Amino acid sequence: MTQYNIKNIREEFRSKGIFYTQPELAEYMKSLIDIEIKDVYDPTCGDGSLLSCFPDDMPKFGQEINGHQLEVASKRLKNFTGVCADTLKEPAFMDKRFSCIVANPPFSIAWEPPQTGLFGDARFNEAPVLPPKSKADYAFLLHIIHLLAEDGVAIVLNFPGILYRGNSEGVLRRWFVGKNWIEKVIQIPGKTFVDTTIATSLLILKKNKSTTNIEFIDNEENLSKVVPLDEIVNNDYNLSVSAYVQKQVDKIVIDPNDLQKKARLGMCNKLRNDIEMDKMICELEGWDFNKYLDDLKSVVNSYYRL
Repeated sequence: MTQYNIKNIREEFRSKGIFYTQPELAEYMKSLIDIEIKDVYDPTCGDGSLLSCFPDDMPKFGQEINGHQLEVASKRLKNFTGVCADTLKEPAFMDKRFSCIVANPPFSIAWEPPQTGLFGDARFNEAPVLPPKSKADYAFLLHIIHLLAEDGVAIVLNFPGILYRGNSEGVLRRWFVGKNWIEKVIQIPGKTFVDTTIATSLLILKKNKSTTNIEFIDNEENLSKVVPLDEIVNNDYNLSVSAYVQKQVDKIVIDPNDLQKKARLGMCNKLRNDIEMDKMICELEGWDFNKYLDDLKSVVNSYYRL
């Protein structure tokens, strides 16, 4: 008989495409919202974990592919409108634009691009290329940016590969940077959260940025850096936090003269101890200690320049 606990229940959920977002992660993502919002939307809302952080009087919207999960969300959330369908295939709320979007979409899952190509879906009309069939990460990002209000903010948890992978994802990353939609990239170290054992990244997206700079934040080292666009372009649009933020390592300056002085002092102390020991043995055994000193003098004198 199978013994169930929280861990293996979550593992079973993952195998069926159900992802759990624990309260600590949800609260952290909410803390990154720095504007006044009037509604909130989660395109892969699951059981409503991310949306549950917002007050009851805040209008909440969500879409979820799993009916049971959506039912849980509907019961736990106040002021909630939910739709059960595949967000990428059958998007809901296409006529709305949200002031806040929070999302923890499944990482790098396969998806089916629109059969009619780039211009068959309003979310992908402007994109220079479609995301690869094997990785839907940028498909979710394109969906999110399409439904984001002009003065809104999106907080999206991502697999870090989207920050540096090439091919069509590299083209889309350049396009996102060129459209000036990325405000911050935050690196979250592995095992920070229960269901996030690998390192992850948070993107903060806005359409009304006042500058073209992007802030890179390393949560593990508590470091950040605001990087100008030209530096990002020169770095081939790599958005990995480690490419811009590194822990400062204090360089140890070694004075070779001081090091040699200490080494010679140590050698002299050792020689003095050896001589004292030999003197003591000579006195006990009745040996000629001066003969030993003469031998030492001979060795030392051989190094004097004549």
